[in-house]
Amino acid sequence: MGILDKLMGRSGDDDYVNIDLGQFEEVSAGGPSEILVRMAELNDIDILPDIKMEIQKGNLVLVDISPIRREKDLLDEAIGELKAAVEELRGDIAGLGDNLVIVVPKRMRIDRENILGDED
Repeated sequence: MGILDKLMGRSGDDDYVNIDLGQFEEVSAGGPSEILVRMAELNDIDILPDIKMEIQKGNLVLVDISPIRREKDLLDEAIGELKAAVEELRGDIAGLGDNLVIVVPKRMRIDRENILGDED
């Protein structure tokens, strides 16, 4: 299980530890951020316009694809539409593990090299 699974509250091991991040949830005194990290759960294709709107606003979106992971046709269609929207908006898209997709606006790019991890 990866660190994102642990942060997202998914448990695959008996040694799961709940992390209280409440102390970090306040907005800094400098005001709201210009770029938000938004979360989306892809249950159906109907949410894709909302994801596209967030990208147009300049926000980064983490999309949980696990609800439709077992429906290959729906998953392929949804990912295809996301890719087309990202190309249209000149953003970037990449998978994070098996259940997450990250989508970023045009002024950002996703580096596909790991900073940490196994060195082969």
